[in-house]
Amino acid sequence: MGTNLNSHECVRPLHISIGQIPLSLFIPGEKLHDRALTRYSGFEETRAEGLPIFFRKGSQTDPSSDPSRNFSTDLSSDSFSYVLDDALVRLDSSCAEFHGVRHEYALDSLLRILLTMVLLPRRGFLLHAATVVRDGRAYVFAGRSGAGKSTVASLSPAGTVLTDEISLLRFTDGGWHAYGTPFWGEFRAAGLNEHYPIAGIFALAQASEDRIEPLAPKEILRALLPCVLFFTSNPEANRALLHMLLGIAQQIPCHRLHFRRNEEFWKVVAP
Repeated sequence: MGTNLNSHECVRPLHISIGQIPLSLFIPGEKLHDRALTRYSGFEETRAEGLPIFFRKGSQTDPSSDPSRNFSTDLSSDSFSYVLDDALVRLDSSCAEFHGVRHEYALDSLLRILLTMVLLPRRGFLLHAATVVRDGRAYVFAGRSGAGKSTVASLSPAGTVLTDEISLLRFTDGGWHAYGTPFWGEFRAAGLNEHYPIAGIFALAQASEDRIEPLAPKEILRALLPCVLFFTSNPEANRALLHMLLGIAQQIPCHRLHFRRNEEFWKVVAP
């Protein structure tokens, strides 16, 4: 896959960084560019060496010369592509292309899909989870829609919510850290562009009493896998994901949190 940079000379790139992954978005059209700038304002980056992401109107690529910058994904020699409704993301070792992006919501979805692949060789992944910071450490509350992520966020002190919907977990500086993301949910937490060491991961379960239940590694995998954002059936990629999840299950305390959807749950999470 290649892209002619000359066709993007007049496009003002938007540089952002999510999970310490720099991205350079070449968004044609002021309307979409301005909306993206507003949506990702807290994640704007001054550096210009991020993975180039070029936008095209149609659903087909138009190969030409390679971009002048290089951002290795270390995945394989094969490119990755994924179709979401009428939009498309394509990725190879040097750049990415987004096709058919008509509004900021499609852009948001394609960015999530792209990040899952870029993060994988960097020991990182996206998880359906709310993350709250307490005493300098991150508490990650995982669950699918309706599990209570937004409730956890709404019951947490102001300014402590890294994200209420999509959390980014990555092995950094010798340990697992949780990063804020701009991918919000019902609580509409804009997300903080910060990261903290993970104190624990909690699989959410509604109950009539607040209690935590320690989980064995196999149980952790069963709880986390349905919450991981992942968009490829590539066997090598799936093995890498499982190896990474097993590692986090062995290194981070993981529990099932039975809670009553009120702030009293913190008494059992961080007594």
